[in-house]
Amino acid sequence: MVCNDEVVMVLETKENPVVWKHFDLCLMTDSHEMKRCKACGKFMKATANSTLKKYTDRHCPVTKAKKNEVGVASGTGSSNV
Repeated sequence: MVCNDEVVMVLETKENPVVWKHFDLCLMTDSHEMKRCKACGKFMKATANSTLKKYTDRHCPVTKAKKNEVGVASGTGSSNV
């Protein structure tokens, strides 16, 4: 999702800390709230913690790259044997 608004401030949240350590809750110039991935900077309108967690686990290009690096370094990456 492309967001043309700018962040006015980052708000605090008491939501699930396991999920929210990866996201900022941002108040935008047009007074609505968006979630911003701390790793890649993508803005989302998602309201459910499960949607945010799924993004972090499966779709964020930064966290996916980190998981692949860890998998290759530890020898747990896929191999074609």
